Amino acid sequence: MADALKGVIIVILLAFVFGVYPAFRQSEVVERNTKLAANAAVVEFVDTVRGKGYVDAGDYELLLHSLDNSYGVFNVKMEYYKKNLQPLYGNPDDYSTFQNSFSVRYDGYFNKDILKVLYPDSGTSLAADDPHRRFTMHVGDLFNVRLESEGTTLASRMRSLLFHSELIPVNLKYGGMVRSEAP
Repeated sequence: MADALKGVIIVILLAFVFGVYPAFRQSEVVERNTKLAANAAVVEFVDTVRGKGYVDAGDYELLLHSLDNSYGVFNVKMEYYKKNLQPLYGNPDDYSTFQNSFSVRYDGYFNKDILKVLYPDSGTSLAADDPHRRFTMHVGDLFNVRLESEGTTLASRMRSLLFHSELIPVNLKYGGMVRSEAP
């Protein structure tokens, strides 16, 4: 009876060592490669946009294509913060009370606003490189892209099963200040 129990335990351990563990390690490699490919696509897109000073439909579609090639399903959220300088006055009704300083305020524009410019609802179809399909920005403005995975990866689910941890989706954020203005 004891030898049979030892045999069952050995078979279970061998199944784990030769089956579950390699599958877990392989799924972690796939998850890491997906994160690296998605991060590279976002960095390339954001750096291109910051360098050009505008978002155009061709660059956005290239980002989506690169994300599709990473074998992950992502929700892309673009954020644009327009820098506004407001002069400070002692009395807002009297312009002679200017205090020789300015306050900085950022107005936010998000996916809906940006995509409305890239893909207008007008009756005429515009070419992909038409200047009217560009979301233009100015030097000093901020542009960010956030990626959230739609669901969890196999590695995350296996980690949750084996180690009783939480399911953590893939989240990436990259952005910075616009360096150039659109012509």
